[in-house]
Amino acid sequence: MGIGRGRPRKSDPDEVLDKAMALFWEQGFEGTSMNDLASATGMAKPGLYATFGDKEALYAKAITRYFDQSEPVFDEIFNTPGPVKDFLRRYLETIAASLNKEDCPSGCFMVNSMIDCASQPSSLESLGRDFHKKRQAALLKRVREAQKQGELSDETDPKALADFFAGQSLALGVMARSGADKKALQSFIDVAMTVLPEGA
Repeated sequence: MGIGRGRPRKSDPDEVLDKAMALFWEQGFEGTSMNDLASATGMAKPGLYATFGDKEALYAKAITRYFDQSEPVFDEIFNTPGPVKDFLRRYLETIAASLNKEDCPSGCFMVNSMIDCASQPSSLESLGRDFHKKRQAALLKRVREAQKQGELSDETDPKALADFFAGQSLALGVMARSGADKKALQSFIDVAMTVLPEGA
């Protein structure tokens, strides 16, 4: 009795999305074609369209997956009690550590998306910014709590301080994309921390 060929193995959507994310991360939205995505994922273009939609929809799903995968780490940082100075350093150092991973194609995917927004549809431009605003809001909440606890003086502008550190997180991503090594990123963090008042 002959052995039948059976049905071809279906692609795992999460695995396909991870491969698409890596390609978008490395080449950007404009620099990635559907042919590139089909080649990288091993999934034919009709299958990609049927499963994820067009290139814009696939990019949106990829960057949303990137954000969702990174958020548990940052949720833990934001919810760990302790001095605000320790919290802010850990926040920046966690970002820097993620940028030095071997499987990190080029800087931070979210930062790259915001830098490349001129070549993206408006819906994708706003998506990256919305994710960044969520981080800003979480930073602001933590800084305000520190001020209420007396770690920061009444003269401290919580929003300005939160915006500053949110900006430093973006700067780290740009530096990594430009080839900065671990030592350079750490030096940058050390300088950024000097904006906090003595005793914070």
